[in-house]
Amino acid sequence: MVFQNSLPFESSAARGYRLEKVELFNWGTFDGQIYRATPAGNSALLIGQNGSGKSTLVDALLTLLVRPGVRNFNVAAGAKKRERDERSYLLGAYDRSSDEDHQNIRVKYLRPKGGAYSVILASFRNEDISKIFTIAQVLYLASDHSVEKIYCFSDDERSIQTDFGQLQTSESILKILKQRGLRATRTFQEYEGWFTKTTRVKNKAMEVFNQTVAVKDIQKLNDFIRNHMLEAHDWGDKVDRLLGHFTQLSEAHDSLVRVRQQRDLLEPVAIAGKEYREIERSLKEAETLLNASPVYFSQRTVDLFVPAIEEREQEIASICKSRERLEAEIVTLRENCRTIQNQIDKVGGDRLRLIPGLIDVARTKSSHKRSVYSEFQIALTTLSLERNVESISAFESMQAKLPSLQAELESQLNDTTEHQNNTLLQRGDVRKQLAEFRDELAGLELRKENIPEWCVRLRRLLCDELGVAIRDLPFAAELMQVRDDENMWESSIEKVLRGLALSLLVPDRFYGLVSTHVERTRLAIDGRGQRLVYLRVAEQSTNHSARPLDEQSLIRKLNLRDGHSLLPWLTAELRDRFDYRCCDTVEEFQSCRGLALTLNRHVKSGRQRHEKDDRDQAINPRNFVLGWDNREKKRRLSVEVSRLAAIEKQLSTQIELLSEELSVLRQSINAIVDIQKVKNFDDIDFTRHEEEIKNLEREREVIESQSDELMTFKSRLIESQDSLKKIEESRDRLIGDERELKSHNSQARQILSNARKHLEQCQDDNALERLLPIFVDLDLHFTNSPLTSETIFENKQRWQDLQNQKISQLRDDIEPKRNRLTDAMAKFLRSCPEESNDLRTSTDYLDAFLELRQHILDEDLPRHEQRFKERLNQKVIEEIGLFRNALEQERRGIESKIEILNVSLKKLEYRPGTHIELQPRPIRDSDITAFQMQLRECIEGSFEDTVEANEARFLRIKDLIVDLRNDDKRRWREKVTDVRRWFDFVAAVIDRSTLETVSVYQDSSGQSGGEKAKLAFTILVAAIAYQYDLEPEHPVSDRFQFVVVDEMFSKVDDQHAEYALELFQQFGLQLLIVAPLDAKARVTQSYVGCYLHVVKKDNRSSIYEMTATEFDEIAEADSRAGETYT
Repeated sequence: MVFQNSLPFESSAARGYRLEKVELFNWGTFDGQIYRATPAGNSALLIGQNGSGKSTLVDALLTLLVRPGVRNFNVAAGAKKRERDERSYLLGAYDRSSDEDHQNIRVKYLRPKGGAYSVILASFRNEDISKIFTIAQVLYLASDHSVEKIYCFSDDERSIQTDFGQLQTSESILKILKQRGLRATRTFQEYEGWFTKTTRVKNKAMEVFNQTVAVKDIQKLNDFIRNHMLEAHDWGDKVDRLLGHFTQLSEAHDSLVRVRQQRDLLEPVAIAGKEYREIERSLKEAETLLNASPVYFSQRTVDLFVPAIEEREQEIASICKSRERLEAEIVTLRENCRTIQNQIDKVGGDRLRLIPGLIDVARTKSSHKRSVYSEFQIALTTLSLERNVESISAFESMQAKLPSLQAELESQLNDTTEHQNNTLLQRGDVRKQLAEFRDELAGLELRKENIPEWCVRLRRLLCDELGVAIRDLPFAAELMQVRDDENMWESSIEKVLRGLALSLLVPDRFYGLVSTHVERTRLAIDGRGQRLVYLRVAEQSTNHSARPLDEQSLIRKLNLRDGHSLLPWLTAELRDRFDYRCCDTVEEFQSCRGLALTLNRHVKSGRQRHEKDDRDQAINPRNFVLGWDNREKKRRLSVEVSRLAAIEKQLSTQIELLSEELSVLRQSINAIVDIQKVKNFDDIDFTRHEEEIKNLEREREVIESQSDELMTFKSRLIESQDSLKKIEESRDRLIGDERELKSHNSQARQILSNARKHLEQCQDDNALERLLPIFVDLDLHFTNSPLTSETIFENKQRWQDLQNQKISQLRDDIEPKRNRLTDAMAKFLRSCPEESNDLRTSTDYLDAFLELRQHILDEDLPRHEQRFKERLNQKVIEEIGLFRNALEQERRGIESKIEILNVSLKKLEYRPGTHIELQPRPIRDSDITAFQMQLRECIEGSFEDTVEANEARFLRIKDLIVDLRNDDKRRWREKVTDVRRWFDFVAAVIDRSTLETVSVYQDSSGQSGGEKAKLAFTILVAAIAYQYDLEPEHPVSDRFQFVVVDEMFSKVDDQHAEYALELFQQFGLQLLIVAPLDAKARVTQSYVGCYLHVVKKDNRSSIYEMTATEFDEIAEADSRAGETYT
């Protein structure tokens, strides 16, 4: 039944889409016919008794506008969550009953069979733009008794009578409705999209609409504004896009880090390679010069000796002429001397002529005997015998003593010689040991492990040849050592484990390479063959943890080197083969059934085999090989070296003393031999001849004093003889010079011939032409001391000796450089194993390493740096900037929209002389503040394009991305990216005159019921205006502006109710006010233009439209009835 309002209400703010009409068919207790209410865009008052059907009408509007799962049916009446639903409304539930014992509750339905369908429909008109749209839902039961719904939308006015009649509850309804020009769907999402597109409301608009129906109080302002007024923005796409770009950036960064690491690892290779190449180049130059020097000196020999020989030939010719002239003069002088001698003989000098000869004979004999006598005296002095032997008897007495003295000295000589030989052998052994220890100590200085030097060198040769890192082929000794607190067992453990310790461990992946190489190669160091034991190490999978070790187990006395991949195998090997029990007593040793050993290297290898080793090499700690810390071994070796050096020095001193003693004994024996050579006393009696000389001299003086003429002739003879002697001496000198020059020339010709033959051989194989450029470099070495024919061979030998020394030194210098270079190569390949296919740890691959480094510097590094910078600046930072701008834009949008809402709130007086405004204050939350700072720091300094700045930005971005990506921090991500949580929302009461804040509300605690409702109205209206996207100051609206409030004034005084109504009107909202039939509803009269009255009869509801006068009469009658009851 429909009544028309005789006094139509004119709304001054009738803007936007407003409810034109609502129609119900078979909806709840509205049964059997079409029921219609037509507010025609006016705010309406819906009244009726409790249970009459008011909430049923409201729930129809909620069903049309609010998505399932969100809407609250009959909440104003206090209904439970599932008390009413679409099924109860479809079947027409109207009452409940129970059986006699009240055990079972039964719901009564108007349409219990569910054969009829239900339709609810609402039309909304916008007078401003002359548009209207209709929404409707058709509900029916499917074959499985579930509720089926069809959602309809039309861009014009529709009605149930015209458009939804004669429908069959089957799958054909959807098709029929579409044929009638309606948009129809079975999904609320598509239906909601049509409505949202037309009304331009936000996503949460209908949720707020749902809240306004029954909310009387807002407990927490923040929660309500965040959860109902503001929409949660889904930043998933932006975050995923950011994460995707960062993944690419991270990959680019990883590549850049890898390339930088390669560059850094190749830098030591380049440095070591440069040093190695410089020494190698110097060595090659030195060897080239030395190799070329024989040919060079042959050529220079030819160059120098040809003119030298010619010069000597000329000198020989000149000497021959001078010699011939002097020989002619000699012939003349000899003739002159013969003439003068004849004259002297005639004067009477025959005896005088004989005397010089006799004197010469006597002098010769005296000189000879005096020489023998001098040696005789020296021998006597050596033997410490009496030197005064001047008679035959003294001579014979001395000779008698010699045999016994000789025998004694020879015995001493033999004993001393044997002593010296033994000492020399002893010193040789000491020097050999000393050299070995010094070599071992030098080797230990280059490594940390205790293994012998031959092991190190043999493995290095193997690894260099195969290109395998030394770490990949360890000796077992390098992976285990005796614990410090078990040192007393060290010699015993070294004895048992020595075989395993000096075994090379070869992983399966290298077994083929190693075994092939060992088979084909003679294992040698410095030409001496070596023995190598190596063990093939398979991947260890056996679990040995099930068998616990004995407390006295040898294995418990070891420390194993952590971090090596072969450690599991070694541990298993020790458990399987070397689980010896360390026995403190021999009784314990004897009673032990398995493997056992004592402190004294007494080893039991089974029931039968026992062994004890007390040899020096087993006891001496310097021979121990276990462990990776060789400081103690170096200390022991240093002590041993010092001890042996002292012994060697002592033995050398002793040998020197013995040598001196032997020298003295040999001199003494030789002295006896020299004495025994003198057979007679006359052999040393020179005094007899000296007396004879004196007598002859006196005789000559007598003869000469008797003749002056004789003296004259003799003087002339002496002069001629002197001249002859001088000329003969000059001639003899010339003869000697000639002979020497001829000899030199003969030798020079032989040298020249040899040099030419050498050069001819070089010309045959073109070596001379190839070596000629090197001669220029060799000439530079002799700039300061030019070569001559006299000095060439001396200079040649000296230069070649120096060059050999230089080459030897360079060869010594190049070895550590090569080791440093290969170590750097090995370190690179360990870190970059993917390069092992093309590179090896060998100097032969230095160019390949340098080419790779240059390629990295010239191409890879710039390319990866450019790609990293592009992805950092053009992708990730840009994406972070867009993300931050979007967040900031949403923040500004919230602030801007609330500012617009505050303009309208400002027009209403909240309390006398005040108005209320919403204030979004920045939240004081450490997570959000830190997140905002992270975003800002990621973008700041993006124009600073340096390696350090880019790396710092990457790390800051990485920290942010790690947090965003972390699933454990999902709540944190949702929190910090929810811009709604960036604010603390408060409602501030502002003094109109001073604009000062009078009070601030964050919740409704401590307020009266009216004040709570008043604050709730304010927040609800603000939320609606925000979600409806209303602009109250705009004269024309194309937004949705309809709201339902159910019993909102039941506990509110008139003043607060009027404030609420003014507030809704200020924002241009059309209200459907649901109220019980009492006088309290009269407060709404000034704000509504349509009165609707719901009544219930025979369990069926009806809706009537009435005038304001009819409403007053009904309200007055209800008031009087209430007073009478009272």
